[in-house]
Amino acid sequence: MPVLPNPRHEAFAQAIVKGLASDRPNGKNTAKAAYLAVGYSPTNDRAAIAAASRLLTKVDSVVERIRELQAEALAKIQPKLEVSRERIGRRLDLASRMAESKLDAANMVASELGLAKVFGLNKPDGVYQPGDVNNAQSMEDIGRSLLESVGLSAPSTAQISAAIKLNDAFVDCLERIAAGE
Repeated sequence: MPVLPNPRHEAFAQAIVKGLASDRPNGKNTAKAAYLAVGYSPTNDRAAIAAASRLLTKVDSVVERIRELQAEALAKIQPKLEVSRERIGRRLDLASRMAESKLDAANMVASELGLAKVFGLNKPDGVYQPGDVNNAQSMEDIGRSLLESVGLSAPSTAQISAAIKLNDAFVDCLERIAAGE
């Protein structure tokens, strides 16, 4: 919502938000004080209180503008939360190093387990399996995993190379199918 067309309404909305953010005691940040601060001149205090109350409850544009100004003020004071694997990883690594410097094994383990979770190295059954394709770090790991999945326990370098070539051909066929060829 843009600035209100009525300058006193705009000033009142801003004074209300400013007053809410103020920590002044003794009623200095009341709706009546905001009403008087923007230049209205009621006949007495009761009239000022009633008129300020009307602006806060009956004039929708003023209420909307106050909400908008409050949201803007909150956005300025609330830091943006950065949530990323990298940030969490850095923080867990820092925690692990701090624990290590204090010889605090329990917190070191907790930090390292947190790192493992963030980077997908944990398994639901609690067992890390290097042969699992999901843990592959290279094409050689994938070739070895493929051969192990069909019962070859210790594949040679040549067998792994052959498995990689077959896997590449298989992926090419799948891509052709996906392309509608």
